[in-house]
Amino acid sequence: MDIQKQAVKEYLLQGYSYRALAEKYGVSRSTINKWVLVYQGIHNIPRSHKQTSYDLQQKTLGKRSKQPTQQQQNELEKKIALLEKQLDWERLKSHALDTMITVAERELNIDIRKKHGTKQSGK
Repeated sequence: MDIQKQAVKEYLLQGYSYRALAEKYGVSRSTINKWVLVYQGIHNIPRSHKQTSYDLQQKTLGKRSKQPTQQQQNELEKKIALLEKQLDWERLKSHALDTMITVAERELNIDIRKKHGTKQSGK
């Protein structure tokens, strides 16, 4: 039996991990993963619970639990506070720029803002 089939069989039936199989057969974990996915696709085998949980771990960047720890919660709260300060600053800056344009239009008697519905000239 070739090593691909043997590795897939050991993964699906005996519960070996990708890491253990990669070390045993001298290939990378991603190679073992591809072999399993190809085998499951060809034989219409539903994805195993183990595979689904592995994919979920990859999507959540290896986080073990869905609930953040107290430290993670504190870090997220600090990040939110910082982002709110940045948002307030950007709003203030936008208001200041808008006021500058309004003053410039009034004092210089020119239109700076684009009027709604105007078309570009065909140069």
